[in-house]
This record gives sequence, C-alpha cells and structure tokens, in this order.
Amino acid sequence: MTEDKQTIFACFAHPDDEIACIGSLCNHVDKGDRVVLAWTTSGELASHFNGMEFEEVKNIREEQGKKVGEIVGCETFFLDYGDTYVRSTRDNALKMTKVIAETKPDAVITWSMNTRHPDHRGTAQIIYDALTYARIPRITEPMAPHRPPTHIPMFLYYEDISSLPAIYVDISDNFEKVKEVAELYGDFYQWQRVNDWISTMKHADGLRCGVNYAEKFNVLTRFLPVEKYLPLNRK
Repeated sequence: MTEDKQTIFACFAHPDDEIACIGSLCNHVDKGDRVVLAWTTSGELASHFNGMEFEEVKNIREEQGKKVGEIVGCETFFLDYGDTYVRSTRDNALKMTKVIAETKPDAVITWSMNTRHPDHRGTAQIIYDALTYARIPRITEPMAPHRPPTHIPMFLYYEDISSLPAIYVDISDNFEKVKEVAELYGDFYQWQRVNDWISTMKHADGLRCGVNYAEKFNVLTRFLPVEKYLPLNRK
C-alpha cells in the first residue's frame, strides 16, 4: 500500500444505512482522501412517513443524507433507483458502472450480500457487477474505463454467517462524529437510547481488537492478505 491519496466509494440503499461506517469514512477524510457517499434510493417508502406526500418524504430523507455528508466532510449524491426496486439486473449494474467509471474508487464500502432487505443486498450485488463492467471501454464510453492494476476490494458490513475475512477499523478518534450521525437520525425517528446502542456496539468491537471503538467489515477481494488492500486503517 502506497501513501498516495485514495478514493473511497461508500454506497448504501437508504439514508441511515451508512451509520455503521461513519467512523471509517471520517478516518479517510482526516487523511485527505476523497470520500464519496451515495445511496441507491432516497428511502422514500420508509414507514415513519405514512400519510405524507411522496416528494416530501424524498426531500426530507435526501436532506438527512446531505447533513451526514456535512458531518463527515464528504461528497454525497442519490442514484434514484427507487425504493424497493434495487435488484441485480444488467440495466441497474450499467447505471452503477457509470458511477464507478466517474468516481474511480480504490475501495468500496457497502452492504453485505446476504442481508435480509432486498434493496440492501441488491445494492451490494449491483456494485459487485459494476466493478467488472467499469473495466470495459465500450460500456463506460465516453468516460474512460476504470481499470486499476489490482482488484478493487469491497468492505461489506459484517455478518456472522459470512465466510469472508473480517477486519476491524479503529474509529476512536472519530467516534464523536459517529454519535452525531446516529443522533441525527435517532432524534428524528425517536429511536430509543440511540447513544447507548451505538456506544455499546462500537465499544464491544473495539474491545475485540484492543481499541476504544471500532467498526467491523467482511472483505471481498481476490488477493490476500486483506491488510495489503486496506486503505481503511492506514496510518
């Protein structure tokens, strides 16, 4: 791993999905890396907004995403696949391919492949396909393809059932921003004891790797050891 600046592309299905990687994103911002945070939907079908006009829900949730970007200090955008329409199809992968070709990430953070929500696993599967399509000039034109010399690692939200290698990221220096994002959503949605919840989870993972607070991921990469391709924890 060189000390060159990295581009990290984090992409999830709905605003608030990103809570579990905020510390890692902030670590990258602190190092001067480019961080791009995106959502495949605006979460416009969220059950908290029953009776509210569709566009009003969309505007509220997109504004929440923008505020998260301000807290992290990163770029944000929404891809408008449509809530509950995120599926692993060729057309959806081609749409994501344009994003990959333009962003040119060194690493990706996203959902796991086995999560229950179809939009969650659909987002991960679409990105997985798009990383290969983005290497093909006739697909990415008029943009140049994204053909890094090595496979782009995907850091997936950790699952106990996954057979993929697991890594921990020390987020102790940025844990206050993690809490700020969690509280942003928690205050709005009236989540109970959100501060206790996030502190307990991240401290428990921190104890497992000898730090105060940590985030945990499975790593999908063709090349081991995973630490060689781990811009997430670079000092």
